Amino acid sequence: MATLRAITQPLPLAKLAYERLRDSIIHGQLLPGEVYNEMALAKDLGISRTPVREALLELAAQGLVTFLPRKGVMIRNFSRKDVEEIFELRRAIELAAVEKVAKASFPRDFSIIKNHLEDQKKAVAKRDFTAFMKTDRAFHAAFCELADNQRLVQVVENVRDLVHYMGMQGLDKRGRAEVVITEHEKIYEAVARKDPISARKAMESHLKLSEQAVLEHYRFRDHQLRSRSDPTRELSRRGKIGRSLQRENVGGSEETAPILGNAIAHHSIRREKNGKARN
Repeated sequence: MATLRAITQPLPLAKLAYERLRDSIIHGQLLPGEVYNEMALAKDLGISRTPVREALLELAAQGLVTFLPRKGVMIRNFSRKDVEEIFELRRAIELAAVEKVAKASFPRDFSIIKNHLEDQKKAVAKRDFTAFMKTDRAFHAAFCELADNQRLVQVVENVRDLVHYMGMQGLDKRGRAEVVITEHEKIYEAVARKDPISARKAMESHLKLSEQAVLEHYRFRDHQLRSRSDPTRELSRRGKIGRSLQRENVGGSEETAPILGNAIAHHSIRREKNGKARN
């Protein structure tokens, strides 16, 4: 008698909604600081409100969204302190994990780490940063799993999406993905030769550089937001540009430079207003 293959149960709608919303947040389709209506999100996803609500509650528990009474749900706009706290937690967990794995007396199968590293290289070659971050996440999680400490794994799981989101922001820095691979290779090589001191130092250096890349992204974002909200700040900035041009290219004096700077500023602001009017 023929044996039938069992029917695979589809994922619950709440799980599917969670994954779709999480990916939309991580990849910038749902914008930080924006408030979204649950019913509108459900309509966009083509499902009822209940699974969307369940998905949003899980995202709130992960720290990616915040519920605003009678308004909707807001995508979290992370601060410098948020970044520092997440990386402080990562250092506490991942330095201990990589050191434990490297100093283990019994054999460990490091092939899974090597495979994640190779997958990252392929992702960079294709400029597929979504796949890159997926394998980056797996690379780091592997050390907690090899450390054979389920509580470490659970703590990492609780912040996995925040780490993923911040990691995507850090990739804004040109060439950062290629540098990450080099840093990962140093970690892998130290662990493979069972050198816990070098493994810990390599991981610590990697996390420090990753934190700096993320903070650089947020500094640039905050500067942009301040410039948009304060026209006088932008006017001053453009005035400085005018003074620089006056000295370097026109050869004028400090007294005549503000005239050029203000002309640039007023022309630029007028052009922005005209552009808004056309839109």
